[in-house]
Amino acid sequence: MSETARVLHARLHLLDRQVVRESDDRLLCKVDDLEVRPGDRPYVTAILSGPLALGPRLGGLPGWLMTQTDRLFREEERPGPYRIEMSLVTEIGSAVRVAGHRQDLALERWLTRNVVGRIPGAVGTPEQDAPESTAQEAPEKTLQVRERWEDRPDTMRLGGLLGRAVLGPSGEAAGDTVDVRLVQDGPLLAEVHQAFRLAGLLIARRRAGRLFGYERGPGLWRPSLLGALVRRMHGEIRYAEWDQIESLDDGEVRLKAAWDRLPSTADL
Repeated sequence: MSETARVLHARLHLLDRQVVRESDDRLLCKVDDLEVRPGDRPYVTAILSGPLALGPRLGGLPGWLMTQTDRLFREEERPGPYRIEMSLVTEIGSAVRVAGHRQDLALERWLTRNVVGRIPGAVGTPEQDAPESTAQEAPEKTLQVRERWEDRPDTMRLGGLLGRAVLGPSGEAAGDTVDVRLVQDGPLLAEVHQAFRLAGLLIARRRAGRLFGYERGPGLWRPSLLGALVRRMHGEIRYAEWDQIESLDDGEVRLKAAWDRLPSTADL
């Protein structure tokens, strides 16, 4: 792993962030999930957004209701989440900024017709109201935000790795996955920048809500009160490198290494 490669944690730094278009700061969507190309070195290929991305990630009855309701409003036979290629991402900070002109205005037209259009006196912007055939096309980068297939057969979703039960080499319970560590040293995307590779999983003894970064980093920098609260809620938190994972079958994570062989998140 390159020492200079950028490191992010998917749930802490990417999921649920706003996505805005670089050219005009227009809000496009939120990062509801991430598309991943699996393999020995899996990497993130796209941002997924909309109810058909968020619903499966939430799971349970709320997630099921969200996905079924969205399908009622979609015209496609096999609708899928809205999708933005990671090669178009120019900045990841408090928001995710993307470049390019949006050719397919499906998401914005849906919001205008079903949400904004129902507000008395509300009107869409000229770009929103323009027919699809008259939308301008950029000569170079095009920002696609629609995917017609429910799931691309050669990909998986990163959200499906969160909240999984983790088992040790002998089948003993080790904890639950609470985040995914990403390192930007994967394949080159569209000759623009390198992809974020899935480097490993953060595993907590007890799953008790979302982590906020106070449990990781050199020296475990954090206010002592918050540190104590994190330890009480989640128990010990350790990190498994991707090559320490035996399998991801049946909704579980099976480790090659025992729990006490995994490094602490203090070393991240």
